[in-house]
Amino acid sequence: MWPGINVRFHNPLVRHPRSSTVGATATSTLVVFLAACGGGGAGSTAPGPSPGPGGYPGGAEIIVWGDSWTSGIGASNGNSFPEQLAALTGRSVFNAGVSGQTSDQIVARQGGVPARLTLQNDAIPDSGPVTIEDQSTIPVTAEGPGPLPGTLSGVHGTLSFVSGLLFIRDLPGTSVTVPALSPFNPDAFDSRTVINVFWIGGNNFFNPDQVKADIASAVGFLLTSNFVVLGILNAGSEPAGTASYNEVIQLNADLAATYPDNFIDVRSILVQGYDASNPADVLDYANDVPPTSLRNDDQHPNDVGYSLAAAHVATFIQVRGW
Repeated sequence: MWPGINVRFHNPLVRHPRSSTVGATATSTLVVFLAACGGGGAGSTAPGPSPGPGGYPGGAEIIVWGDSWTSGIGASNGNSFPEQLAALTGRSVFNAGVSGQTSDQIVARQGGVPARLTLQNDAIPDSGPVTIEDQSTIPVTAEGPGPLPGTLSGVHGTLSFVSGLLFIRDLPGTSVTVPALSPFNPDAFDSRTVINVFWIGGNNFFNPDQVKADIASAVGFLLTSNFVVLGILNAGSEPAGTASYNEVIQLNADLAATYPDNFIDVRSILVQGYDASNPADVLDYANDVPPTSLRNDDQHPNDVGYSLAAAHVATFIQVRGW
């Protein structure tokens, strides 16, 4: 499965892949790396429609695409960002967060830039699973989202992760030749027409051109202008003056300039939400990092931190009459 895999390791001059104390049992060295990028634990679903086979099921009024900040790392049960957004808006919200994923992995699940796959023997067999031997990105990992339904070379089936990527067609049929690096188009259901919230790039902010291109593709895939782009966060260990801080600030500035009517600077909201009576928070504020009182760990907000993000998104949606 793994020969030719495209995995981008972090620049040694910036932080190591973002991680969480909540981990998943790894099935390979690559899985360990992927799990470390954004923390462990699969995403949860906010009140609303139950998820289909690993993907967006249709029927939600808001869908949130992201990584561990979306899936709920750092939040207690029922208090992830999408769940709090659902409670505040009274809308059904689907949590499309998968911990550890980079912008290209997330957008491959969304459909903006479909993953390109090379199959064993360059063919979909008449029945049963086939191993993916190479891919442009990995939309499904050990962290989630589970079997992802979609179409490959005209054949509908699911993309799964079982010690590696596998594609299995829905129904037996004639074997189909599949050229190398053919696109896998995930089922979009009605996700292109509802309110979309994108909180992506936290695991590959050090590659800003990739993040910006992926967000542009995700937005371009929509059939609506009702979308929100959220700025990424710097960690507590990334104060003003560090290389990572500078990269985060510049990326957020670029996103704000590109989407002036659809961007929310969550990072600044959290920084401004510090407790002036808390010495740790005062120091965090001086360092321009999200305050300790709003964080569960170095990188992830806690329930209160996520509530601030959810409140601003809910207000944003309400003001625009979406």
